[in-house]
Amino acid sequence: MSKVRQHQLLEIVKKNGYTSIEQLAEQLECSQPTIRRDITKLCNDNLLQRFHGGVSLLHHNDVRLGHSFKSSHMAKEKNWIAQHLLEKIKHVDSLFLDTGTTCDQVAFEMNKISHKQVITHNLSAALILAKQDKHTVIVLGGIIRGSDGAVTGDETYRQIQSYLTDLSIISASGLDLAGNVLDFDVEKVEVKKSMMRSSTTRILLLSSDKFRKTGVKIVSSIDKFDYLITDQQPNEAYTQMLHTHQLKLIVIQKNTLAF
Repeated sequence: MSKVRQHQLLEIVKKNGYTSIEQLAEQLECSQPTIRRDITKLCNDNLLQRFHGGVSLLHHNDVRLGHSFKSSHMAKEKNWIAQHLLEKIKHVDSLFLDTGTTCDQVAFEMNKISHKQVITHNLSAALILAKQDKHTVIVLGGIIRGSDGAVTGDETYRQIQSYLTDLSIISASGLDLAGNVLDFDVEKVEVKKSMMRSSTTRILLLSSDKFRKTGVKIVSSIDKFDYLITDQQPNEAYTQMLHTHQLKLIVIQKNTLAF
C-alpha cells in the first residue's frame, strides 16, 4: 500500500509542482506523519526535494543545485539574454543587479557599455564588474547566504531603501500560469522585492526552462514588471497569460544581437 501511495504522491507533485504536506495528506486521505515518512523515502531515492512545509520534484535544472552546475546550465541562452539586456540599460545611469547566474552573465557583458552605477547584493557579479574597472559598484551589506555569494538580511533591505535607481534587473526560479514570479529562498525574495520598490523600471530575466511552477515564495505578480526577457517563445498558455497582463515580452533571436 505504501508503494501505491508513494506513486500517487509523486504524480500529484509532478502535476502541481511544489505541493505542501497538508495538501498531500488531504488528497491522499492519510495523516501528515505518514506523508512525511513517504517524503523521506522519496527524497532518499532522489525523486523529491524537501522545502519549507512541502516538496517538489528533483529536476536537474532546479535552483537548489550547486552554483557551479547552474553556471554551466543553459549558459549560451543566458548570455543571449544578457547581451540583449544591454540595449535596455546602456542609456541609464543607475541600476540594481540581482543575484543568480543570468545576472552574472549581465555583469560579464557590461564591459561593453559605458559607465553605470551598479548596486548589488551579488558578490559574484560585483567581483566581475570590479575587474572591468568601468563602473561604480556598490555592494550591499548583510549576511552572505549560499555558494552564489548572495548578501541578504535586515541590513540589506535597509540599505536598498536609501537608493532610487533607473531600473532593477531581477532573476527568479520560475513563473506559473497564474502570473506569479516564484523563488525558493525567502530572504532573497525580500531583497528582490526591495529592489523593485526602489527602481523606476523593472526587468525580469528568465531562461526558457523557468516557465513552470518552480518556487515556494511569490516574488511578485508578473504585471509589476515592465519587461520580461527570455531566450525562447513560451507555449501558448504562457503567451496568453503574458498578453493578458500586458507585459512587454522580448524573445531573443541570436542573429538580432547588436553587440
